[in-house]
Amino acid sequence: MASPGRKLGFTQKTGVWYNYCKMTKFFKKHWPLAGIGLLLAVVAFYLVQAQKEAIKELVPFEVDFEQGLKLKNIHYTQDDPDEKVKWVLDATEATFSKDKRFVHFKNFRLKLEPENRPSLELEGLRGVYDKKAGTMTLNGNLRGRTDHGYSILTEGAVYHQKKGDIESDDPVKITGPFFSVEGRGLYFNVKKEILVVRSHVTTSVENQAVVL
Repeated sequence: MASPGRKLGFTQKTGVWYNYCKMTKFFKKHWPLAGIGLLLAVVAFYLVQAQKEAIKELVPFEVDFEQGLKLKNIHYTQDDPDEKVKWVLDATEATFSKDKRFVHFKNFRLKLEPENRPSLELEGLRGVYDKKAGTMTLNGNLRGRTDHGYSILTEGAVYHQKKGDIESDDPVKITGPFFSVEGRGLYFNVKKEILVVRSHVTTSVENQAVVL
């Protein structure tokens, strides 16, 4: 190689130019392969980074191609400001339908929190949330408790999200600090705190039974 400040001779210039042309032809010929290799390297890097991030928020799940996505130990919150009743659902298992309309859940605890009203907490064995209809069908040894200390026991009920009420046609028992009520059929508007047992009502007040 020429020393600094010394001009290259004709032969040296020709050799440099030849090497330059040779390398240029090489890159032109192999550039598509080199570009693909670089692209694969970049994609692999981002996939590894994404996998690392996903592991941090890993949730047990199963995918059933006929039933849909199944999750374990879910915590589902509905806090739409347009709705007057906020609710929080915890369940040991939930299955989302393929069209995402229905959520089937098991061993649940549902807390209804109406605006400026006492909350109601319900526990049961199974339920179905219909997103389109805005209803929750709750079944299996359904137990409820209000902030005022009243408890509700029935087999099943339906919660209407838009109306903010719960309805049941099953036998029901309601107990409070000084009384208990048994009958068939229930209507409970959690927004307005209206509770009605519809028929075959027997009320016990301080050890005295009254049949209505």
